Amino acid sequence: MTALPTIPGYELLTCLGGGVTTTVYSAREQDTDFPCAVKVLRPDWQEHPVAVKLLQREARCGLAVRHPHLVRILDAHVLTPPHYLVMEHLAGESLRRRMRRDYAVDQASALWVARQIAEALAALHRKGFIHADVKPDNIRLVNVGTAILLDLGYAHRPGENSAFHDQGYLLGTVNYLAPELCGGEPEDDLRSDIFSLGATLFEMLTGQLPYPAGTPLETMRRHRSDDPMLLTDCLPNAPASLTELIDRMLSRDSADRPSADRLVQDLITCEIASLARSKPLAA
Repeated sequence: MTALPTIPGYELLTCLGGGVTTTVYSAREQDTDFPCAVKVLRPDWQEHPVAVKLLQREARCGLAVRHPHLVRILDAHVLTPPHYLVMEHLAGESLRRRMRRDYAVDQASALWVARQIAEALAALHRKGFIHADVKPDNIRLVNVGTAILLDLGYAHRPGENSAFHDQGYLLGTVNYLAPELCGGEPEDDLRSDIFSLGATLFEMLTGQLPYPAGTPLETMRRHRSDDPMLLTDCLPNAPASLTELIDRMLSRDSADRPSADRLVQDLITCEIASLARSKPLAA
């Protein structure tokens, strides 16, 4: 059995998951017994400049932006080894797990989740940050219907990824990657997140992605050159207002996508219409 890392002031309990460079553990603060989660750079990445830089950027963003639908970073140790972040520990399940169990999410719930995530993105964007990895795996469903946007590991300001792109790094998840990030010279902006949320909302509603499955290179080419499926291709009875909104979110031209603030209002309008259709007023 692999020994858990030693983090001053915290007792690590169980592994919750992680990525290529990090592992996340449930933990408790030793002085207070406060439950939390600790994200630690894996031993072979502790001195890797790209991994360290990404964790430092995650700390910068998480400590700068506070919002009820954005994961909270409570503490950070990112200048010297061991490099780690302390975050709130969230119960519930990922949106991905929910979708695997239920295939698709009913329209009212999907809009509710998307609106909460759009609110978190609006808070990030107002501070000048791009999340850069919006997808069902990074959305946590807690309590009764509350959605929290997780994993600020790729969060950055526009233009900050240029050096990483020049070194050949792909920062993001191809199935949710905006078209402007799929070319030879990626140019991200705040509305790259809107495309990713649009793909996530499409998948919640239909159980499938708006582009055919393929290799990473095929997927990036399609995002860059092809139009996505229409929502009505999968849901013939989808309201025109919702179909039009998702079309705008998935536009290949970022300028045609709504801002996060505008998107929140548009999703609220769709939510209200959805609830009105599902729960008609009594006579």
